[in-house]
Parts: sequence; C-alpha cells; structure tokens
Amino acid sequence: METNKLYPIFLKLTGKRVLIVGGGMIALQKLVSLLNTEAQLVVLAPNIIDEVYACRGEFPDIRHIKFIEREYEFGDEKDFDIVIAATDIDELNNSIANRCRDQGILVNSVDQADYCDFYVPSIVDSGNVKIAISTNGQAPAIAQKLRLELEQKLDQSFQELVERASKFRSKVKAKYQDSGRRMKLSCWYTDRQWKKYREAINAS
Repeated sequence: METNKLYPIFLKLTGKRVLIVGGGMIALQKLVSLLNTEAQLVVLAPNIIDEVYACRGEFPDIRHIKFIEREYEFGDEKDFDIVIAATDIDELNNSIANRCRDQGILVNSVDQADYCDFYVPSIVDSGNVKIAISTNGQAPAIAQKLRLELEQKLDQSFQELVERASKFRSKVKAKYQDSGRRMKLSCWYTDRQWKKYREAINAS
C-alpha cells in the first residue's frame, strides 16, 4: 500500500505575501481558505468573477485583498512567499509552478500533483481546533466527505473540553517549573476530561 509521505504543517502567514493567479471558481476556493489568515493576499487574472471580489466582505469587516485585472506576466511571482496557480489552463499553471520553483517559492499548481510543493487540504475549522485532511492529492472528494463527518462531531461540548484543558494547562504551567511534572498533570487531567466527554456522547 502506498504511504503518504507529506509533512503536515500549519503555517503562520502573518505578513507573508500570497499570490493567486486566476479569478474563477477554482481561484475562489483557494482564496476562501486563506481569508482567515493574516497573509497579504493578491489575486491576479484578466477576468475576476464577482464571487472572488465578494471575498473582501463589507464595511466594517473588510478583508484587504489586492486585485489586479490583467494577464499573468513573467516575473509576477517575484517577491511572493507562496503562489497558487489556479487558472483554467494547465500549461500556464505548470509554467508558473516551474518559475516559482526556480526561485525557491512554494507553489501549488491546481490539480497538477507533480507541479505542487504543497496541497491545500480539506479543513475542519472549529474554534481553536483545526484539522487538515489529505489524501496525498489522490482523492480530494474523499477528503471532503471526511471533513463533513468530522464537522458534525465537533460540537459545542468539544469546544468546552478544549477550553477546560487549556485553562488547566495554563494553571499547571504557572505553578510548576518541572516540564515533566507539567506534562504528567496535563495528561492526567486530559484523560479524565476525555473520558467524561466520551461517556456523555455515548449516553446521548
């Protein structure tokens, strides 16, 4: 059986420059996944659909996004940290990916696994809990199904469990200097709370 050799990581994008080349529905999907980050977002395409523009939101909750309405030109990727090539032309996407790789820029060429440094996973986002699901680029529809199933399980009681564990961890960290003792106490408390959480679910 083939193994997934991807390295899972959550990136802090504060202040990072992200370029999305494309202005259609594919680009929209990628843009939406970036809205809750603090990245500097730029969308470049000759035609940008209204749904993409709508991602800015409305006053007073406007998300700053720079829109550039023109064709991609050689060198547009320069000075960006991450590029997502999301046009409807595979050859163009792959060409952009090659140029990015030559410059050490992380790139994703949509639906072209061999031209991707990373995949955009299906995300379960619930409060402080965020789960990224990958099928190694082989079956994104399956990842979506799993995402929907997990979203149904992460209800309010799960959020309360995370908050209790976080508060206990903070108290232990403030009281004890020994990292080993802190870990043991946190694991002990988490085990107890997890058991109560599972019992409540099974009883419902």
